[in-house]
Order: sequence, then structure tokens, then C-alpha cells
Amino acid sequence: MKFGKTRGAPSEPATPDPAALERAVAEGVLISRAAAVVSVANSIVIRALRDDEHFDHERTREAVRTILGRLAAEQREQNERIGGERAKALKAKGRSRHQHDYRRGDDDTLWFREKTYTAVADRLDELQSDDDFVRDIVAAAVDRAWGDVGAAIVTKVSAVEAVDPAYPDERDQRLRDLVDVDLARLLAQPPPGSDAPRAV
Repeated sequence: MKFGKTRGAPSEPATPDPAALERAVAEGVLISRAAAVVSVANSIVIRALRDDEHFDHERTREAVRTILGRLAAEQREQNERIGGERAKALKAKGRSRHQHDYRRGDDDTLWFREKTYTAVADRLDELQSDDDFVRDIVAAAVDRAWGDVGAAIVTKVSAVEAVDPAYPDERDQRLRDLVDVDLARLLAQPPPGSDAPRAV
């Protein structure tokens, strides 16, 4: 696990507790994974419903890797930001005026954050080439996309029923249209986690 060094910073505090650092990194990776799942799920829904595209496993796996790379870059940007805050804090005098007005006494905490951001970025870089991790994100994103589509359908049907007095009489035909057009197309896709060829 590599640690970045803030340019111009003073000597580093004592080495952080490895267990505390590992916990912080694990939490950072979990948060990044959740962000990747949401981003990929949104793109699946948009491609399926708006762009009328079939689900493509390889394209989605590449999207996951790209997102993980972007998240790693964001962690390194946070490392640089905190490094700058730390350098300012070491020169600041007087009492802190608010929780983000750092002083010399905050040095250990800020240094630990620097190390955490860099370690999370390094872990995300490694996970881009972890096929199991990438497949897990794809499967979770597909499940979330299905849930989002189902919730949208229920909301739409409920809204139509509330404003259209003729809805009960036309409901059977509307549901047939929904099944024949929208759901049939989605069901033609391979199941989550499958590498089966996409439907044509």
C-alpha cells in the first residue's frame, strides 16, 4: 500500500495504527463501490429505456473500470486538498473558528486522512483489474436497475389510475402493452451475472 507525501509538509507524525487505517480504507472502498453501482445502474436504465439498447456485459464491465478509475482520481484530489489544508494549519495561529478551520493540533488527523485517501485510490486502482469485483458491481447494478424500472412502472401506473377515470376499463390492454413491449424486451436480456450472448 503506497502513501503519498505532501510537498513541503513537515516530517510525518508517527505511523498510523494499521488496523485503523485498514478500517478507513475498507469504508472508503465500500462507499466507492456503492457510488459505482448507482452510476452503472443509471446508465443501464437510460440505455435500455431511452436509447432502446440491449444490455452489453463487456461494455458495462468497461464502464465499471472507468468509474473506478475516476473515483481513484477523486481520492487523490482529496489527498491534495487535505495536504494543502494541513500545510495551512501548521502555520495558523490562534483558536479554531469552526470545524474546518484547522490548527497545528489537527496535524495527526489531517495526515491520517491524506494516507487514507491515497490508500483508497491505490486499492481502487487494483480493483479495476479484479474481475470478480467488477462482475459483482455489474450484477448489483443490474439488480438496482431492475428495481428502479419496476418502481417507475408502479409509480406511472398509479399516477395514470389516479387521473384517468377510464383507466380501470383500459387497464388490461395497457398492461398487455407493457408486457408485450417494455418487459418483453427487458426479459430478452441475459440474467444478471451471465455472460450469455445478448438477445438480438
